[in-house]
Amino acid sequence: MAEAYAPLDHTDLTEQTYQVLRNRILTRQVKPGEKIAVDEVAHGLGVSRTPVTDALKRLAIDGLVEIMPRRGTFVSELTARDVEELFDIRLLIETYAAEQIVINGKVTDFLEAIEEPTRVMSRATVDDDYGDYEAFIEGDRQMHLALVKATENQKLIEMYTELNVHMHVARAHYLNSVENARQAHQEHEAILAAFHHGDPEIIKEELCRHITNVKTRILELLEMRGGRL
Repeated sequence: MAEAYAPLDHTDLTEQTYQVLRNRILTRQVKPGEKIAVDEVAHGLGVSRTPVTDALKRLAIDGLVEIMPRRGTFVSELTARDVEELFDIRLLIETYAAEQIVINGKVTDFLEAIEEPTRVMSRATVDDDYGDYEAFIEGDRQMHLALVKATENQKLIEMYTELNVHMHVARAHYLNSVENARQAHQEHEAILAAFHHGDPEIIKEELCRHITNVKTRILELLEMRGGRL
């Protein structure tokens, strides 16, 4: 890796190591397909191998790295086909979840569950831009996850969580502004208004618009980048 690591203090080493590596991946200081050498990272950060390997396991769960037995750990690549499949699955799960929320009379519970994520996203936006994109995308993740959790279908929740869709959106955003803050806010408001209206078809239509817009913007960015992210 090109830049030198700044040694860490010795409190919560795994978390700190995770944050350092995550930031390097998202900002492409470590590029897609590049191998991450455990010993090099450990030496650079002034830690043992253990917090590095533990951090890499977390990053693998996030979908940011791939651990290949006997070969090492590599930064994951994201292709146009990955995005197409990822967002198609996301759309199927979220529209199904929305329908189930209405059918099972859980709209009020869902709206209560997303009050805090909605506030987080609002605080993280300033006009057409993001004051804190990390906070915004975490709020966005919590809002959409609450949608799926409302189904109480554990297998579906696990499947959705494993998509790591928000981590991939974050990766794209660090290269280029994927979501306009004002537009993202308007799309979320339209989704919430549809839930208040209570018509599952309108809800699914607004969810489809929002998810498809993000998908389209990432695909456009991928095309500019030669098909890989």
